[in-house]
Amino acid sequence: MTGNTIMTEKSGQSLKVDYFATESGAGIRCFINGDFLKEEVYEGKNIHFAQSAAENWVAGIKTLNG
Repeated sequence: MTGNTIMTEKSGQSLKVDYFATESGAGIRCFINGDFLKEEVYEGKNIHFAQSAAENWVAGIKTLNG
């Protein structure tokens, strides 16, 4: 598994999202103030899709499913 991290501060909260690729797809893991919030895995997608999802989450564009 390979991946990267995006971190930012927004509305007094520390947002962190890890995006990663696996053999079968890609995904993101989201954290607020260091606390794990949610993981989403996108079967059949590549690391670029996960990176875009990560960037959109920290920008407030993407909401997490579930």
